[in-house]
Order: sequence, then C-alpha cells, then structure tokens
Amino acid sequence: MKESINILRQALKLLPGGPYENLEGRRLVQKKDKIDWNGFNYLFGGKKSSPTLKLPKQEHYVRVESPKGELGIFLIGDVSVFPWRLKIRPPGFTNLQIVPQLIRGMKLADIVTILGSIDIIMGEVDR
Repeated sequence: MKESINILRQALKLLPGGPYENLEGRRLVQKKDKIDWNGFNYLFGGKKSSPTLKLPKQEHYVRVESPKGELGIFLIGDVSVFPWRLKIRPPGFTNLQIVPQLIRGMKLADIVTILGSIDIIMGEVDR
C-alpha cells in the first residue's frame, strides 16, 4: 500500500496543471429543478466530438500485447476519415491454428478439454 501511494504521488506530480471543464457538474448546479434528461442539450450539447483523423494512403499494422497473445490491427487508408480496409486479428486466432494437430487421434469427448486448455474464445475467431 505504501508503495502504491508513492507511485500515485509521483504520477500526480507529472500531471499538467491548468483549468479543467466539468460540464456535467456545471449543468447540475445551474438547473437543479428543471433538468431535461432526455433533451438535446443534456445528451449532446456538452459532449465534445472525437477528433477526425484522415488516414494517409498507406498500409498500417499495429500490434499490442494482450493477455492471450498479440492483438493486431491492420488498416489501409485512402485519404479519408474511414479506412478502406480494416482487419482485426484477435489473439485467440493464432491459438486456434494448432487445434487440428491437437485433436488428431483424440476422442470426441476430449475436444472440450483441449479447447479449454488453449483458452480460446470462439466469439473472436469468427472473423
């Protein structure tokens, strides 16, 4: 716990200073009695739009280490906001490649145990 507090103190020292904007708090203080929770101003008025980045006409591959292996994202840009092609390679996909060698000669009841041992998630390998 003491080391965690020291790490937090170091992180707080590195945070940049300056004003911050709490739109939700300001809105609640100004209109305590009449808040239209479903109105346009509450739902969209204070929300900031996400930045729009134009992808250059190139191929991009980014990989990130995840708990189950490498998560890869492949993009092909065409100088617009949306990529021309987007392919996500989940980490479970590479784990699934060895299944034919593992189940060869095994009984049907053993397949569930084998799939559990390599810890794949079928929902992410259907791409």
